[in-house]
Amino acid sequence: MTKESQVKLNAPAPKHRDFNLDLIRILALVFVVSVHFFLHNGFYSNTLSTLNMYIMGLMRTLFLCCVPLFMLLTGYLQSSKEINPNKHYYIKLLKTLIPYLVIMFIDMLYYIIRENKEYTLREAVENFTSFTHYSWYVEMYIGLFLIAPFLNILWFNLKTRKNEHILIITLLILTVVPYLFNVYEFDGTENGSFWSASNNDYWKLFPSWWTGIYPLTYYFVGAYLRKYKEALKMKAIYAFLIFLGVFALFGTYTLSRSRGVALSVFSWTDYKSPGIFLMSTSLFYFINNINFKKVPNLVRKCAGKLSDLTFGAYLGSWVMDYLMYNHYKAQIPDMDDRLYYYVPIVLFHLCGAFVISFFANAVYEIPSLLLALHRKNKAKKSKT
Repeated sequence: MTKESQVKLNAPAPKHRDFNLDLIRILALVFVVSVHFFLHNGFYSNTLSTLNMYIMGLMRTLFLCCVPLFMLLTGYLQSSKEINPNKHYYIKLLKTLIPYLVIMFIDMLYYIIRENKEYTLREAVENFTSFTHYSWYVEMYIGLFLIAPFLNILWFNLKTRKNEHILIITLLILTVVPYLFNVYEFDGTENGSFWSASNNDYWKLFPSWWTGIYPLTYYFVGAYLRKYKEALKMKAIYAFLIFLGVFALFGTYTLSRSRGVALSVFSWTDYKSPGIFLMSTSLFYFINNINFKKVPNLVRKCAGKLSDLTFGAYLGSWVMDYLMYNHYKAQIPDMDDRLYYYVPIVLFHLCGAFVISFFANAVYEIPSLLLALHRKNKAKKSKT
């Protein structure tokens, strides 16, 4: 480890929260709920043939930055820490696991009360261990949490910026570049063009076995953005123009391949596709370059609290989706008209998801607070 990185590593953590990072986390959650808006409102079974459908196609493309933003944040926040893989570190995983278990129990109650489902012992156990209901991210995060200390050891010992570049480029080649090439059907006849996005029968032109480790790519890119934040700094307007250019380019590409068919949900619009990677990274970079010094403390505190609840709200949004979308689709049968209800529906779902998250977090935090209070009172009595 260089002296410079050692100094940064041992520097005291700032006493105030980073509003930019809180904003990124909240925005990522809004994008998650927005992606599910399209998942449940029948969007994917309709062709892109009207102005409203094209607008929704662009919106859905943008919102796919959701999970990558969370992964970039993980690398950005964790990579600067010298994490010792001991019991104190692994106990921190409970902050993720306990809210997860609480919310999965709420999901079970939903099926029991609303669907009259009777669980066998196996089904009850699998409700918690199969990581369904949007909780695939939890399964991924557990593994990322467990290997983070060793990822940081690798990162701290690369020594030079050139080696850091080589690592990131290698990961990009393994996880992102395959979806630059393996997304065309050159002998396809459907719609008369290899450009069609209507199926997933694409030619494999580039090795793709390692694409599943794409969270590591986002982790180390987040680490790089953290380490060289000052060196990479630019005016927010220029960072925004970079993001806007990437979004315009990838959005145009996506819509042009989806003309007359349903918007693709295949690999080239996945989290590890080049377009989503560049959009997510440039959006993260833009928000992190905005100067929020004049934001009132009350707004900062509210954003900080909401930011702390985003993980539980991510999981809690499943119940909200299944409570509301069937009713919503019945009330608004025309797909084009559903665009006009996007804002109120997403806001309503977010409010419900935050309430669920608040309850799940309380289950985790209240015992800790009571224990701390007990220890404090015990210490006072011992002094008297």
